[in-house]
Amino acid sequence: MADRSTAQPLLSVVVPSYDSDRHLGGCIESLLAFDAEPGNVELIFIDNASTDDSAAVAAGFLGITVLHESTPGAYVARNTGVRAARGTIIAFTDADCTVDRDWARAIFASMADPAAGAVIGHCRYPDNATRPLKLLGAWENAKAATVTRRCPPANRFAYCNNMAVRASLFDELGPFVEWRRAADSEFVHRMAAERPELELRYDPSMRITHHEFTRGRDRARRLRLYTDTNTQIDGFRELTALQRLRVLASWLLGAGR
Repeated sequence: MADRSTAQPLLSVVVPSYDSDRHLGGCIESLLAFDAEPGNVELIFIDNASTDDSAAVAAGFLGITVLHESTPGAYVARNTGVRAARGTIIAFTDADCTVDRDWARAIFASMADPAAGAVIGHCRYPDNATRPLKLLGAWENAKAATVTRRCPPANRFAYCNNMAVRASLFDELGPFVEWRRAADSEFVHRMAAERPELELRYDPSMRITHHEFTRGRDRARRLRLYTDTNTQIDGFRELTALQRLRVLASWLLGAGR
């Protein structure tokens, strides 16, 4: 692990990239433009053996660190970024996402409470997304709000396209398991088991736009893959019918907005 004893920069942002040249420039521009104090943020991009121009796109920007990871896998690449990170908080987003201007400030505010071990944020889809996808996105945010605020740790999940974690937890609990999917959810289950006093929180002001999907059926297909992978997590429980009704109520009340 990198030396974090100086506590500077306070926030390390880790972004894995594989064949993402279509969206990568927009992702980097949004991170370079967000509102944070100079010197309090470092941006780490990990090229995961891309076959397109992703590495060249990243290399064209000043003010970021570009690493290379030849072993395939987004969580392998994220672990490479975590090992290099110097911040006391490590945030994650994906190369096909853009962050809102106040994203870093929202992370700092959420993590100012020492009881917060990890925070997940609000995810939206682009303006050209279909109505079904936007409705699905609203459901996903309401589910995150309900699970973190009203459900037991067994129901926890997380997503690395919009997530922040105390760096000390990686030092203590170890890195992400290098699965193809759902290692972020596995990590917060480890946190719940080994550091039960720490909370997983949802912050609706910590906002990103996910540009990969524009149709609801494509996103729904991906979510089904995550559901299958979640069965690997020790102690994980899917929501009961009653809990899903609570999500629906939260959705209708706009709790995840």
